[in-house]
Amino acid sequence: MYLQIRLKTERYALSLEHLIEVVTLGEVTPVPGAPVTVLGLCSLRGEILPVLDLGRLLVIRGAATPRRLVIVADGDRRAALAVEDVTDFGQLPETTEAVDSPLLRGGVIVEGALISVIDVPAVLGSTDGSTVSEPA
Repeated sequence: MYLQIRLKTERYALSLEHLIEVVTLGEVTPVPGAPVTVLGLCSLRGEILPVLDLGRLLVIRGAATPRRLVIVADGDRRAALAVEDVTDFGQLPETTEAVDSPLLRGGVIVEGALISVIDVPAVLGSTDGSTVSEPA
């Protein structure tokens, strides 16, 4: 099962095995000196999470302002991925299309459109380890 999201006109999906929840983008506290891909930190029910700009991580130019946070985890690593919108939830066929990003596992054509599958562990590992939340 996959959660599908939109960034500009591009469609992406991430496996539910890494999904914790989806929330509305609330207050994000900027972190001085953080990489441009880190929007800041947010508090979700007392847990402080880094907010990663998925559009910037995937080098999508002209992406709209994020409206949602997709909270993901890989083992002990957790982060909030800022996205424009969540569009669907369901099964996808196996990936058959090659993609040109180390942050993607591949792509699949659905109803004539390419949906790229996000490699959540690679996304969480793409930032400095000090910015990705690891519970104590």
